[in-house]
Amino acid sequence: MTTEKPQLSQFWADRITAEAKPYNGKHVIGDAKTPSGRIHVGSLRGVLIHDVIYKAVRDSGQKAEYVYRFDDLDPMDGFPPGVPESFREHMGKPLCDVPNPEPKSGQKSFARLYAEEFQDVFEKLDCKPRIAYSSELYRAGKLNKLIHLALERAVVFNEINARVAKVKKPVGWLPINVICPECGKIGTTRVSDFDGKTVAYQCADVKYAKGCCSNGRISPFDGHAKLTWKADWAAAFVLHGVTIEGAGKDHYAAGGSRDVANEVVEKVFDYPHPYNFPYEFFIMGGKKMSTSKGVGVSAVDMGQSLPPELLRFVMTRYKPQTAIDFNPDGETVPRLYDDWDRFSRITFGHETVRDPDVPRIFALSQVQHQKPTDHFHPPFSYVAFLSQIPGVHLADAMEKYKGTPLTMEEKHELDGRARYTKVWLERFAPEDAKIRIVETPDYASLSARQKEALNEFAQFLEAQTATDIPTQVDALKAICEKNGLKTGDFFAAAYKIFIGRDKGPKLLPFLAALDKKMVQKRLRQQH
Repeated sequence: MTTEKPQLSQFWADRITAEAKPYNGKHVIGDAKTPSGRIHVGSLRGVLIHDVIYKAVRDSGQKAEYVYRFDDLDPMDGFPPGVPESFREHMGKPLCDVPNPEPKSGQKSFARLYAEEFQDVFEKLDCKPRIAYSSELYRAGKLNKLIHLALERAVVFNEINARVAKVKKPVGWLPINVICPECGKIGTTRVSDFDGKTVAYQCADVKYAKGCCSNGRISPFDGHAKLTWKADWAAAFVLHGVTIEGAGKDHYAAGGSRDVANEVVEKVFDYPHPYNFPYEFFIMGGKKMSTSKGVGVSAVDMGQSLPPELLRFVMTRYKPQTAIDFNPDGETVPRLYDDWDRFSRITFGHETVRDPDVPRIFALSQVQHQKPTDHFHPPFSYVAFLSQIPGVHLADAMEKYKGTPLTMEEKHELDGRARYTKVWLERFAPEDAKIRIVETPDYASLSARQKEALNEFAQFLEAQTATDIPTQVDALKAICEKNGLKTGDFFAAAYKIFIGRDKGPKLLPFLAALDKKMVQKRLRQQH
């Protein structure tokens, strides 16, 4: 007798969960960001990829923790736009020691301002990792043992750099930078000669910052220093017990930073390197974003432009190795809502699709641990059109469209979509999505057949007590056929006299949302 093996889910996060090995009976999913300026929306991809993996690990029944690190002990090595020019004097200092450029916000430092702003965005997306600031860990002595080990085994670092990265460090080089006790900068110091308690240092100019030329000896422990970033990355794996951590594809070039970190964590710190994978960039309009240079749309701006479940959806539905070029201009946002609604219909069996991962993607895109529910989704484009018509009551118009009363859940979703359509119309919508009812209809441009068909449809509407759309569709087709008119020509005529254009929203739901007497009068006004 043979037993069939359970089928492995094809969804990317479930596959990673199945392939990764826990450490001491637990998975720790890690990720990190240097808060070197207002953080762009592209950085949300790493946060969300790791959050989806974290939730997939939990769903598999394994113990899991998600730790997000803010590397705020890194030097200020870029000058983002909007920061006062006077802040150039802080170039080279640890970001945690640079003053807050927006003191009214209340945060204590440059790093905290942008880190907490970013944290607020991703927590609204239901990503709630344990937050760790490198400055706090170093200053609390949590890395002292790892620093000591790294300095004692510096020769191993040199060997790894030469063999893996093809980089030969100077004789006496140590994988650490101290904070200069004279000028407070960490990006300008070069270190050598570890005697077990102190290191020798020199503070000199670098490309982005001026050193003070001081030198001497200093303890590298208790926050006086930080491991160079590849060593620090490896040390973070050990400190937090990380078992799964990916990174942007730029770290995965042959001999690149991830290859070095993996070797360092095993050969210097005696810890198995975590399950790792590259992920592609999240770019905007074909352009890669940069936090330190202030290039790209900020995470805050995008968090205000899309509901959290749709931002999760954008990141969750694509495999990490798939590049995402997301430009919110034009019809991108309405199409995204349409995709979301389609995934809902597929999840609840109202529509079929070959991709078995759709329900999994839809479930992991939810926020606040909500389980997906089967309900009507107000079409985003239609909500956008209705919201531009004076005097229209959205809920009443949508009930006409749906054909039955809206539930409380559907009314709540309608209110949310109405808020986001306002943002879309103001910031991203193309001009042809913006409509207004024209005051003086252009009847002169219509053909005799178009005018007659409009008139007969007005008569039909006047005689009908029922307002269901299917009945109107049948009547409209019959009227067009009688008058030898294509339905497309009928639509063009109706759009022309209502909004002054040849195209517009779905015509019959649009007319149903308007005042009935006004619609009938305008349809037959040419007679």
